Amino acid sequence: MLKPSGSSASAGILRPVRLPTPWELLTQVPHRAYFSAGVGAFVLLALWWSVALPFAGMTAQPSVLVHGLMMPLGIFPSFMLGFVFTAGPRWIGVQAPKGHLPLAIGQLVGLGLMLIGFMLGDAWPLVGLSVLFVVWWWATWLWFDCIARARSTDNKGDHRHAWCILLAMLVGNFALLAVMAWVLSNDGVFWLLARNMILWGWIVPIFLVVAHRMIPFFTQSVLPQRVLWRPVSMLQSWLTGCAVLVVALTMAYTQMAALTALALAIATGYTSLQWAGKQLRGACGGNRLLAMLHLSFAWLPAAFLLLALEQAGFAVGTAATHAIGMGFCSTMMVGFVTRVTLGHSGRALQASDMHWRLYLGLHAAAVLRVVLAISGGAPWLLHATAALWLLLIVVWAARMLPLYLQPRADGQPG
Repeated sequence: MLKPSGSSASAGILRPVRLPTPWELLTQVPHRAYFSAGVGAFVLLALWWSVALPFAGMTAQPSVLVHGLMMPLGIFPSFMLGFVFTAGPRWIGVQAPKGHLPLAIGQLVGLGLMLIGFMLGDAWPLVGLSVLFVVWWWATWLWFDCIARARSTDNKGDHRHAWCILLAMLVGNFALLAVMAWVLSNDGVFWLLARNMILWGWIVPIFLVVAHRMIPFFTQSVLPQRVLWRPVSMLQSWLTGCAVLVVALTMAYTQMAALTALALAIATGYTSLQWAGKQLRGACGGNRLLAMLHLSFAWLPAAFLLLALEQAGFAVGTAATHAIGMGFCSTMMVGFVTRVTLGHSGRALQASDMHWRLYLGLHAAAVLRVVLAISGGAPWLLHATAALWLLLIVVWAARMLPLYLQPRADGQPG
C-alpha cells in the first residue's frame, strides 16, 4: 500500500506503508482472535468425531459420552466470546477490553489437550480442563469488568442482556467443575449435570440472549418500518425455562421437564412467527444473511417439542439434542459469524451463493441426523451424515479463516 508522506506528497512521491502482519491483526479486535480459534476448534472436533464414530475405543471413556460434552464445550465458546466482546461493549457504552489473543489460544490449546487426555484416560483430561477453566474465569472477569465500567443507565435493556450473559458465563465455569468431577469419579450423575449445565445453563442461554438482542435489531435495519418487538419478559421466560430444564433433566423430573420444554416450544414458536411476518418473508428473499438468522431460530420450537416428547416417554432418541445442537446452535452460529465477519472485514453484508449453499447444507445435515435419531438406520448413514457435516464445516472454515488474517477490505482499522 502507498500513501503520500509529508511535504513530498505535493511532489507526487508515495511512501510504502507497512501492512500489519496476520499476528498483529489477531490482536487488534476480539473477534479476529476468537473466531480464528473457533474455526480451528470446529474443524478439529468435526474431524475427531468423524474418526471416533466409526472406530470404537478411541477414548478411555465411552466416546459417545465424550462427544456429548466435547462438541458443545469445544465448538461454541470461542465464537460466543468473539461476538460478546465485539458487540457487547457497544451495548453498554464501554471500550472493549484488551488481551484476548491469549484467551483464544488457551481455548484451542485446552480443547486439544482435553481430546488427548480422553484418549489417554485416567485423570489426563484434567490438564486440558484446567486450561479451559482458567480461560473461562478470565473471560468472565473481563466481561464483569465491562459491566462494572458501564456508567450509562438510560438503556436498561442492553444492561439486562449484559447481566444475563454474565450469569450464563458463571454457570459455564461451574459446568467445567462438573466435568472435572466426572473425570475424577467416573460417576454418571456428574456427567449428566455437566451436560445439562453446558447445554441448558450456558450455551443455549447465551444464544437466546444474543438472538433476543440482535435478530429484531438486524430485522429493523433491513425493514425500518418494522416495530422493534423484543419484550424483556419473553427473554426472562426463556432463561427461566432453561434453568428449570437444568434441574428437571438432572434430577429426572420427567413431567416437569416435559411441560417446561412444551412451554418453551410454544413461546419460541410464537416469537418466530412474530419476528418473521409476511413482510419479512418477502424481504428475506433479497437478504440471505437476515434469512439465515430467522431460519436458524425456527429450529427452537421443533427442538423443544422433541425434548417434550422425549421426556414424555416417546421414542425419539437423541433427536432433541441434535436439533438444538446441530439445528439451532450450529446454524445460528454460522449465520452470526458470517455476518459479523463480512461486516467487520469491510465487505458488503451479502452472503454469496457459496455461503448460502453451505448454510442450507448444514440444515440438511441436521434434519438428516434428527430423522436418523428418531427412526434409527444403518451405521453407514450416521457415518455419511458426520462426513457431510465435516465437509460443509471445512469448506466454510476455508472461506472464513483467511479473512481474519487480512486487513479490512475498505482500509479501515479493526
